[in-house]
Amino acid sequence: MHGRWSTRAVARVGAGVAALAVVGLSASPAFAATDVSGQWVGSSAQPDGHLSVVFGATGLSAKDSIDPASVQVTIDGQAVPSTATPITGSANAPTRTTLLVMDVSGSMAAGKTADGVVRLAAAKQAATTYLAAVPDDIKVGLVTFGDTAQVVVEPTLDHRAVARTVSGLTATGSTRLYDAVILADRTLGTTGVRNQLIISDGKDEGSTVGAAAAITSVTSSKVLVDAVSLAATTAESTTLSLITRAGNGKTVLTDQASTLTSSFAAAAQAQASQVVIDVTVPASVAGTTKTVVVGAKAGAQIIGADAAVFLPAAPTGGPTDAPASYGPQPVASTTPGITTRSWFLPVAVGAVAVGLFGLLAVAFLSTDRENQTTGRVRRRLSRYSLTSRNESAAPAVPTSGALGQSQVARSAVELAGRVVQRGDLDTGLGAKLEAAGVPLRPAEWMIIHVGIAIGTALVLTLLSGFSPLATILGLVLGLTVPYVYLAFKETRRKSRFAQQLPDTLQLIAGSLAAGYSLPQAVDTVVRESDGPMAAELNRALVEARLGVPMEDALDTAARRMDSVDFAWVVMAIRIQREVGGNLAEVLTNVAATMRERERLRRQVSVLSAEGRLSAIILGALPLLFVTYLVLVRPEYISVLITSPIGIVMIVVGVVLLIGGSFWLRKVVTVEV
Repeated sequence: MHGRWSTRAVARVGAGVAALAVVGLSASPAFAATDVSGQWVGSSAQPDGHLSVVFGATGLSAKDSIDPASVQVTIDGQAVPSTATPITGSANAPTRTTLLVMDVSGSMAAGKTADGVVRLAAAKQAATTYLAAVPDDIKVGLVTFGDTAQVVVEPTLDHRAVARTVSGLTATGSTRLYDAVILADRTLGTTGVRNQLIISDGKDEGSTVGAAAAITSVTSSKVLVDAVSLAATTAESTTLSLITRAGNGKTVLTDQASTLTSSFAAAAQAQASQVVIDVTVPASVAGTTKTVVVGAKAGAQIIGADAAVFLPAAPTGGPTDAPASYGPQPVASTTPGITTRSWFLPVAVGAVAVGLFGLLAVAFLSTDRENQTTGRVRRRLSRYSLTSRNESAAPAVPTSGALGQSQVARSAVELAGRVVQRGDLDTGLGAKLEAAGVPLRPAEWMIIHVGIAIGTALVLTLLSGFSPLATILGLVLGLTVPYVYLAFKETRRKSRFAQQLPDTLQLIAGSLAAGYSLPQAVDTVVRESDGPMAAELNRALVEARLGVPMEDALDTAARRMDSVDFAWVVMAIRIQREVGGNLAEVLTNVAATMRERERLRRQVSVLSAEGRLSAIILGALPLLFVTYLVLVRPEYISVLITSPIGIVMIVVGVVLLIGGSFWLRKVVTVEV
């Protein structure tokens, strides 16, 4: 796992760093620097869950180096165990590859440095100096760019062969810098510590790609890029500076041959002084992104660097070499907790099931005992009653229902019925059930609703490993989803009723024109149609046969279905009965008007379908995503409910979601 790590300003003292102060360090190139500074070269994950860090220093003199014994590492402010060894000869050292990217355009042969040296000759001298001082274990290759960018020497450990090739270079043509940078990235591959050292004397000329492509290539390849610009002005080296910045390096602007040579000598010294640090990653931060800070002593100075690193996950079984002194330690119990036992889950589930069964059994038996007591009293008094002969023929309780005919089902329905009546829910819930066409009594619906809520909470609790968040979410879903389903059924049935109304009025008008009375015409509709219209008119017809005026029965159906159009039809029937007139003609005209309105309503529905679908998706997506996180990653949600800012974010999010839902509903709802 290699990445592009930026060494940014560090102003912290790592706990347990043993007097190594990491102060004021900035991103440093491999080239010469006025002061000694630390350099984060790269990092990689090891199979054992450890982190391997390559750390170096810039600006060191030839006699100075990093003291491996002085290296200290902190992760997120906490000191962690680490072992540092010089990278040369280290068993854990990554492969190191460097490409010299040299400008061989015509200007390199024609121009001279400020101290009178031909630029190409100065570049050759700097490259030769680097090749003589670079460590033997680093592979070095050569890429040149003029009219074309080409790999002259593949990365090799034979530094003398590269030096001989460099000494024979000639300059001509344009400056295809961007092509050379991309070619070097591809040549360096994707593994190990990789560097580009660029020498150029001007801006790009003639590349097949632009600067953006070169910068993107450097960023994605995660290669360390440093450069020396022999340009006379800063403006000519601006793009080159952007490339090196993307490669976590630096551009040195100079027109002195001596400075060019010293820069490449310093680059070789920086690579020679690098160390490999094996860092023990504690299990508490494994698999997370944390700031890793490295501090060390180089010569007489304290240096350091840091980077945000995705720490490797612990291997199977977890690391066993992490000391107990790292960070705050959890207090371990002397005996395993009861929740860690293998038998805890089935026993807990069984206990919940037995508790629910016992609660329902007590309720059922108490209700049945009350019925038995009442029955015994009635039987004792029946011999003195005038209706004693008929007492046995009438059942005391209903013998049928949607939940079955057993005594337990009847007892449950009676218990739920008393709860519904005490809460004054019977009338409203019964009206919604009737409007939705659900063949259940309020008590039966309440039993099913509560059962769904408990069942959903239990299922989500088991799936999440007894997470309180999942239990609460299950209860909320179990209480909300049935109500939403009932509202959906009610809306769809009312919409179907409104769609059937024009054809129904046309059929009633035809029957009246044929000589039928209004009740006979309604009966014809009941026999010829289906759906909610047939059910509602049949109910109105039954009420009329029981003595309710036909207009009142139809008006009750209009209120039950919340249909303003049908209410106007009933009003027309009332007026016709009082003042007379041709009711068939009136209903025909009304049916034609309603048919046109229904056509327009459907057209509006089609045009607003995209908006309604968007509203449904945007409203449901947060809820579904929260449900997924609660079941799969509850730690993400727990942060929100355990911190003040998280609670504020939840409240704001809910308010925005509700406000957005209402706004979208208003936008996509068109009154016709």
